[in-house]
Amino acid sequence: MSIREIAEKTLNAAMAAGADEAEIFVREHREFQTTVRMGEIETLKEAESKSLALRVYKNRCKAVVDSSDFRPEKLEKLAGEAVGLAGVTAPDDFHRLPEPELYADTWPDLDLLDPQEAPSTEKRIAMAHRAESAAMEVDDRIDNSMGGNFAQSHGDMLIMTSNGFTGGYPFSVYSLSAVPVAKDSKGDRSRDFWFTRALHAEDLMDADEVGHRAAERALRMCDARRAATGEVPVIFEANAASRLVAMLFGCISGSAVWRKQSYLGDRLGEQIASEKISIVDDPLRPRGLGSQPFDSEGILAKALRVVDGGKLAHFMHDLESSRRLNQPVTGHGSWGGGVAASNLYVENGEGTLADLIAGVDRGLLVTGYMGSGFNTVSGNWSQGVEGLWIEGGKVAYPVKGATIAGHFDAVLKGIDAVAGDLDFSLGTKIAPSLRVISMTVSGE
Repeated sequence: MSIREIAEKTLNAAMAAGADEAEIFVREHREFQTTVRMGEIETLKEAESKSLALRVYKNRCKAVVDSSDFRPEKLEKLAGEAVGLAGVTAPDDFHRLPEPELYADTWPDLDLLDPQEAPSTEKRIAMAHRAESAAMEVDDRIDNSMGGNFAQSHGDMLIMTSNGFTGGYPFSVYSLSAVPVAKDSKGDRSRDFWFTRALHAEDLMDADEVGHRAAERALRMCDARRAATGEVPVIFEANAASRLVAMLFGCISGSAVWRKQSYLGDRLGEQIASEKISIVDDPLRPRGLGSQPFDSEGILAKALRVVDGGKLAHFMHDLESSRRLNQPVTGHGSWGGGVAASNLYVENGEGTLADLIAGVDRGLLVTGYMGSGFNTVSGNWSQGVEGLWIEGGKVAYPVKGATIAGHFDAVLKGIDAVAGDLDFSLGTKIAPSLRVISMTVSGE
């Protein structure tokens, strides 16, 4: 059966079993992954998988079941079990499907599927091998590797509801990475990585460039020292600045707000960041890593300016959080429940990372993290980091084992410079390089 036939059959079975409303998410995809380590193939995986999740509502009670068994008799049994489970859950007036007028009825082609034939197995292995070998060739200090990796996935998804929505689209994604390990003059090891990810194979960074960037990042951490302790400017390079966007998302998610799990819950319309900061979530970006024409509840996706000149303009909502907070739904529903971002990013500023560094007499450039230490309820942040110490507007030496700390409100409001190096290939929650005028750094 096609995924549409599977969805129709399962949905009909749920309604026949007594559901008041039901919706189904069906996905099938083919994936390939290989890791080459020290010139030898370490892993090679090729697989096809399929899955469905069925959500049913009965008397304002909700239940969700999932399966990868698409045999007709199993789907009918699954539907009956879902309705039975709904009968023993607590009722909630917010547990119901979207009003039909909220559903997307037309949507743009976002070019989410690479139409070209996938590279051959030999070429995919060769790309992973080349990414690793390119890193190993940069410097004799790189004498080990965690490997070069190539992965790809192609598939289709479909959402169907009992009150009239049907929508789906095909998708693809490719990635290539390298993780070299360098040995410094003291015999200590440092490792770092670089990667490229895209929906179309032609948009991937060249394997040599991936390897070279990964090597440079590992080498720059050789002979690291402890950081000085004090209040100093802190720069987050673009790859590290993305962590700040992810942390903020956890606080502007409608799910966190209505559950009282966000320090920003009562700050809508207020200044929460520097005037230099504007943040957009754009699900309609062509070939975007997080792009989608509609969310997992079938609601039309649209660009949303969540922070405008430092002011919190919108929370991001799925249907439940919008209903509970009596705010407009924004099309950020996640099938598993809760709120999901698409392409969430800080808008570009001007200049380069080097310009931000040149403006610091003494401070820290953060390039990576250790663990996590952010509390969304209080806004307090204490985080292990590594990076590069700055003296006189220039990188002086690498730093490991440092800790940065501060209240996130002060961190965001203290951003005094935003670079113009935003890179959409870095993920779905991203930022250009950012400079915070002062943070507590603990080292020695």
